[in-house]
Amino acid sequence: MPIVLPHLVVRVDANDQISVTLDGARVTGEPIGRHALGGLIEEVLRRRKVPLRVEIIEHDGTTYTDVLTPPAPIAAPAAAPETEASARRGEMPVLYEATGDGYVPGEDVALAVVIRHSSADGHGHVRHLIEERELVTGGEVLLFGRISGTAHVVGDLG
Repeated sequence: MPIVLPHLVVRVDANDQISVTLDGARVTGEPIGRHALGGLIEEVLRRRKVPLRVEIIEHDGTTYTDVLTPPAPIAAPAAAPETEASARRGEMPVLYEATGDGYVPGEDVALAVVIRHSSADGHGHVRHLIEERELVTGGEVLLFGRISGTAHVVGDLG
């Protein structure tokens, strides 16, 4: 019986937006910025804990294929209690999107409760993907531009 690796397919459109599937199932609801690809692949590797066949198909038809291996596991404390997050580790994350405009191109934009930063694209647009487990009660997040002071409250995520 041949060994079959999980197959992550990344399709890049002419605007450098990507659509991602894993074994034929969509990973992202809508296309996301190419800058998010590394983190997305890392998250899939971390959750699946097995090597992954990655195929990137550029908009001009050029295809790149590689097999990536997950990072070494981080040693857990001896008697760590099981949490909801640890019980779901084998599942694919449920992602939500928070977007906003009016930022200075290239500025860092915070997502509050501040769990990460990303940079605005060349048009001053930023896009974050948020896992369901990262949302606080109420499902509302804040996007805050560190240079411009532009702030957006995005609700109804959960």
